[in-house]
Amino acid sequence: MSYAAKKRAVVAFLVCFSVWPLAHRWLVASYDVDPWRLGGWAMYCTPKLRVEVGMVPEREGRPVDLELPDSLRRSADRFTQYRAVLGRFSNPERLAREALEQLEVDSVVVTVRRDRLDPRSGRVAGTREYFRYGLDEKGRVTGGRFSVRDLP
Repeated sequence: MSYAAKKRAVVAFLVCFSVWPLAHRWLVASYDVDPWRLGGWAMYCTPKLRVEVGMVPEREGRPVDLELPDSLRRSADRFTQYRAVLGRFSNPERLAREALEQLEVDSVVVTVRRDRLDPRSGRVAGTREYFRYGLDEKGRVTGGRFSVRDLP
């Protein structure tokens, strides 16, 4: 390897090394990516905070009290871990598909609760996201995020 090629490689490494903390901080702020993961330095800006995922099966738009199978509970735990690390890059649609296939319901509501450090106040605040999924006539999963004011 020539001296010029080595120099270019070192310069490219230093540029990436200096830009990654800013990119990582942007991912944390924009997509709720875990600041303690992916090799960023944003972990020094926030404590380790929890993520909780809940599922509510529905029939005819009303919640149904069902015991979830163990396989679905494991899938929900796995999704919780993915959501905690990857933030909004992790979509609950796969979890909803599994629930709709295993349970005899019309739709399922997935709730994601995440604690965040509010940059303005410096306090921990909980946020909730709600997702409703159902199956269309072709068996495809439809739906997505909705607002609390859209609840019946």
